[in-house]
Amino acid sequence: MKICAHILRLAGSAVVAGLVSAPAFADPAAIERARKLLVENNPKAAYAELAPLQGTLAGTPEFDYLFGVASLDSGKFEDAIIAFERVLAINPNHAGAQMDLGRAYFGLGSYDLAEAAFVKLREQNPPPQALQAINQYLDAIDKRKRETRPGWIGYVEAALGYDSNLTGVPGDFGAASQQSFNIIVEPTGNSVKRSEPYFEALGYLEYAHPLSRGWSVFGGFGGRGRAYNKETDFNIVAGDVRAGAALNDGPQQWRFSGGYQDYRQEGAAPGEPKPTNDRTTANAVLDYRYALDTKNQLGLGLQYSAVRFPENKIDDFDQIYFSGSWLRSFEGKGTPLLYLTAFITDDKAKNKFDDGVTDKSKNLAGARSYFQYSYTPKLQIFNVLGVVLRKDKDAFARSTTVEKGKDTFFEFGLGLTWQFQEKCAVRTQWSYTQNASNIDIYDFNRNEVSTAVRCDLF
Repeated sequence: MKICAHILRLAGSAVVAGLVSAPAFADPAAIERARKLLVENNPKAAYAELAPLQGTLAGTPEFDYLFGVASLDSGKFEDAIIAFERVLAINPNHAGAQMDLGRAYFGLGSYDLAEAAFVKLREQNPPPQALQAINQYLDAIDKRKRETRPGWIGYVEAALGYDSNLTGVPGDFGAASQQSFNIIVEPTGNSVKRSEPYFEALGYLEYAHPLSRGWSVFGGFGGRGRAYNKETDFNIVAGDVRAGAALNDGPQQWRFSGGYQDYRQEGAAPGEPKPTNDRTTANAVLDYRYALDTKNQLGLGLQYSAVRFPENKIDDFDQIYFSGSWLRSFEGKGTPLLYLTAFITDDKAKNKFDDGVTDKSKNLAGARSYFQYSYTPKLQIFNVLGVVLRKDKDAFARSTTVEKGKDTFFEFGLGLTWQFQEKCAVRTQWSYTQNASNIDIYDFNRNEVSTAVRCDLF
């Protein structure tokens, strides 16, 4: 969640300072230490400085506001609400306290009260950065409230793009095959490097129904299609269904779901009957998120997937996937947002090669970052950076010349998003991906550019 309360805090600080006389402070040194700690982004230490002074200073607006900010940024939402309400009882126009009171209600999960606070503040013509943060909170509140009342969510998206290497193969296939298998093979079918423009369309619909005590159940389905200009054998059609339950418990969110995806791609492999690139995936997912405060959210994920290739049984595998994430929002110009994820997997092959011993089991480990900066409330730029390491478990599983296969997959992306209507945005992006392997047949790089329009349906 992106926050921009700093401007509104400054807007109210001068007024409050004039309301408080110096003798009101029993320990001015503690106040200054707390103020400095907040500037240094150490709210817990500031809270520790201010909490013992409540008995003598509660009711003085400057102390209450500092104590409220320290409480809010330490995740002590009840203390923050009480402090900000004391400030507003004396100075109802304190913009910083109004903003932070809304943030405290949001952190506590009181979304109706948070919405009322932000709507009231938005009507006061706040500065652009503050307005952007207010709108982002209102969007997040709407999303959370949808999870607690019956209703549909969904979107549709259409894109035009260009893929420089849609088959993901090396530039010199003959040399790569010699290094990998000690034999020169000319590329055919799926081994031919192909570049193509494409059109893509996708969408998703989900219905959620609340139960009680924060619980809700949901079910949804989606589809995706990609059509290439000339390489029609590589057109993609995919669909998925999912269902599960969610628990929203203040700063904690749990989500349990099961799903099934069917992916179809004919490909250009030789043979009769012609093998395809089709696959199916059945999965069970557990997702947990915890808001440390209004700027930091941690997440953990556990997923089990059964991936099957109907016409390439040797590639079938079961995967256990564990991930951790950190979402961090920043105040100030551009209201930056940083999202970091890391994961590890254990992929166990279901079928052996003809020797009865070797299979394609592997381990993956990776990390990814997403950074967003807002030029205006409706215009954002973003960057994606990722790396994935692969290590084969069995010797000579993917090559006859290299004993243990090791790959490093790298991803870099830049993009721009413009929200041209309340529920619609256009996204333009470029991504570069590269797989570096000690088995040359798996070396490749790819550039992809696309422009997409996405609209929420509800």
